[in-house]
Amino acid sequence: MAWVTCKVNEVGPASDGTETPAPVIYINLTDIAGSFANYWFFIEDGIQNEALAVAIAAMNYTKKVVVGLDPPNAGNTPYTGISRLYLQTS
Repeated sequence: MAWVTCKVNEVGPASDGTETPAPVIYINLTDIAGSFANYWFFIEDGIQNEALAVAIAAMNYTKKVVVGLDPPNAGNTPYTGISRLYLQTS
């Protein structure tokens, strides 16, 4: 798992129509370090409600999030799973 500090751009369905089978929540992130921008990820089952609340809080209050990214999802590339998502505390 790779840890990345990001800005949350959007939460919801991915724009290109190749969504991972439901139920799933998508989040569009930009890496603060510049390795990716406006990239869609999916929030893995089991943490969706908590992660959605964190993502919305980050958007509403323009805070950064620290994201635990899994390797690319081979079944639905380019989507990558998020297994952890936290508001940045400092």
